[in-house]
Amino acid sequence: MRHAKLIQANKTLFMASALAAALMMAGFGHAAHAASGPSAAAASDGSTGLGIPDSGYSLDKLIEAAKKEPPITVVDATGKIKVMAKKFSEKYGIKTTGEKMSASNQEEILVREAQAHNVKHDVFNMSNLPDVTAQFLPQGIGVSWMPPDLKNETPPEYQHPAITSLNAWVWVYNPAVYGDTCPVKNMWALTDKKWKGKVSIPDPLLRNETMFWFNQIADNADTKMKAAYQEYFGKPLETKEPSAMAEWVKRFAANKIKVQKSDTDVGPIVGASTADNPVIGFVSAAIFTHAKNEHFPMAVCKQMTPWIGQLTPRVAVIAAGTKSPNASKLFVHYMMSAEGMLPQMEDGKISTNRNAKMPASEASGVDKLTAHMFANNSNSTPDDFKKLQFWRDLWTVSSR
Repeated sequence: MRHAKLIQANKTLFMASALAAALMMAGFGHAAHAASGPSAAAASDGSTGLGIPDSGYSLDKLIEAAKKEPPITVVDATGKIKVMAKKFSEKYGIKTTGEKMSASNQEEILVREAQAHNVKHDVFNMSNLPDVTAQFLPQGIGVSWMPPDLKNETPPEYQHPAITSLNAWVWVYNPAVYGDTCPVKNMWALTDKKWKGKVSIPDPLLRNETMFWFNQIADNADTKMKAAYQEYFGKPLETKEPSAMAEWVKRFAANKIKVQKSDTDVGPIVGASTADNPVIGFVSAAIFTHAKNEHFPMAVCKQMTPWIGQLTPRVAVIAAGTKSPNASKLFVHYMMSAEGMLPQMEDGKISTNRNAKMPASEASGVDKLTAHMFANNSNSTPDDFKKLQFWRDLWTVSSR
């Protein structure tokens, strides 16, 4: 099993290298070199160079221009994108196809189609924000556009780039065994030998968002990890690692973590755990819908410190070579509206639109718990991209 995981990790690393090579072959330059001049504005915020200009913009003008363009294909990691595409088509009369695609495949498709100058996927709702800000936008293969008429409904920190939603990931346990109180109340407890082999998460080597989360905490909240260590162990942290978070990752990975392909696999494992063999899991809020439909018990570790989970931003990216720039912009407008994001909110995604209200049918209740989750700092995402290999190496070596 371990050998198979390392093979898969090597495949993921090969894909990352291939993507970088494709970017170079396509003539998009080095990731470290940001665009400058008029083209930089188009690459960074979409204010120029894509469809109708923002100057003199109106939603009616955008709709009119969009209806004159070819059909579009929109992409997300959730199947709810198909529902969104259908509703968008019905609302505006623009033929739109929704396609579910993993984060890594989204990135590969965006790059390959740019390289071939043959864009078939127009809009992506991407979860790897550091990859977007460090590669795709400055290199000009993608554009992030913020609808001018939605700026008053969207907090400034979600406008550049245009963050459509926050995907909540939380620590979970089996309430049928432990009732209303999670047996783990501190993230450092997950490194304790009493929980050795009893934690299940999606494989971080297959999910860069987890690695980015590690770096976000190290850069922005490492003092809280140190304080949590002292609270749990009763003494100050001493480590040779560059941060408390790095020490946590090293110990956590070494604690025989049960890694799965995705959180859809983690949820049922937590739900089937027993008092003799308890399991703590890490899943997205969408898994609570699965738990509800498939009748297995699962609850959020609401007492966990420093955080009960993370809020992963999703950013709207339009392929720079789209043949339907206005239709693509209109779909971004739709995603960033309270109406457009509703199908995903039913699965626990949190819209960045202030007017969006979480539906009562949402199963996890995460909208009431966001204050206890770690929220990414977009200003430090370039460092997340820069340090990705450090965290991958630390995880790989520590988990052997």
